[in-house]
Amino acid sequence: MALTALLGLGSLTACGSSSGTSATATSVTTTATASSTTTAATASKPFKVCMGTGSATFNWAIGQGQLLQSIAKKEGWSSVVLNNNASATTTLSNVSTFILDKCNAVIEFSNVTSVNPILAQKLAAAHIPTITYDIAQAGWYFVGIDNLKAGIEGGKALGAAIKQKWNCNIDQLLAAENYKVGLVNTERTDGMITGVLDVCPNLKNSVTKFVGNGDISSSLPAARSVMAAHPTWTKMAAVGINDDSVVGTLEAAQQLGRGQDIIGWGQGGDLITGANVNPDLIGSVFYFLEGYPEWTLPLLKDIAAGKPPAMGDSTTNPTVLIPPCLTTKAQASSIPDFGTRLQKMMTVNPGTTENSLYCPAG
Repeated sequence: MALTALLGLGSLTACGSSSGTSATATSVTTTATASSTTTAATASKPFKVCMGTGSATFNWAIGQGQLLQSIAKKEGWSSVVLNNNASATTTLSNVSTFILDKCNAVIEFSNVTSVNPILAQKLAAAHIPTITYDIAQAGWYFVGIDNLKAGIEGGKALGAAIKQKWNCNIDQLLAAENYKVGLVNTERTDGMITGVLDVCPNLKNSVTKFVGNGDISSSLPAARSVMAAHPTWTKMAAVGINDDSVVGTLEAAQQLGRGQDIIGWGQGGDLITGANVNPDLIGSVFYFLEGYPEWTLPLLKDIAAGKPPAMGDSTTNPTVLIPPCLTTKAQASSIPDFGTRLQKMMTVNPGTTENSLYCPAG
């Protein structure tokens, strides 16, 4: 059973370096001193929560580690945060460190999914309860977005824009895939394709997929090669697993002098706030990724109290299912940037999530 209700939020509808998170495989440990906020349970029995973040390439990944350590300090727990660096080798090493450090709970954002079953075996053998963000793994508590819903909703929104702008008559729908993350890519990126086709079914045979790897540095040259090979495409739309892969596609078109020919809808919301939003990124599905530790707090408290809940290890049987937040560019202009949101989350009352603070439909 999902723990969303424990957060007391009511119904929600429609994802630089710092001393808080290590950019290498060096642990950063924070131990709170006793305070009035420390529960009797944590005061009598020390609790250590450990986290492997996705990659220092993304500010939200750093933010997750920082917010977790802030929460741990408030709760009177110790914490260790390591950067997985989107590397199977580094992630394995970090989990070995967590086991040696005798962590009482582990949170993983391991986007190299092929290594996750190995991690699960190691952590199970050490009897350490494990929480995963967004990427399901058997035996790990799933806390994250409804990936398929996020993909389809984003795709439908883009489809509606294509219909309004071009009456569904475009030359190509470009999809920047990230096959490394397995099912998450299928649900999000291909879910976006499904959503677009729900609105514009005539585009079924006008979809081109390419490897974008979830970052601008990969998606931009890949998309540029695809577009350069098809100079007659004058009306295009872009989808991808996150804002970064979509923006890479948009920038490719702009570099080729074809920015007027393309629009895109992202996932995650990390590149649609602030002063330098790509002009052709017309919307995104916010996850407020940096705020995931706040959604995780009730689960961690149960584990710390020796009362872990029943296992929910998939999007169809989640422990905590976070609702996606569909947002247009105009709506996103009123949402604070990442740094402002993170600082706010450091000070909120337990149970307050970014969805409740910022989602236009929240």
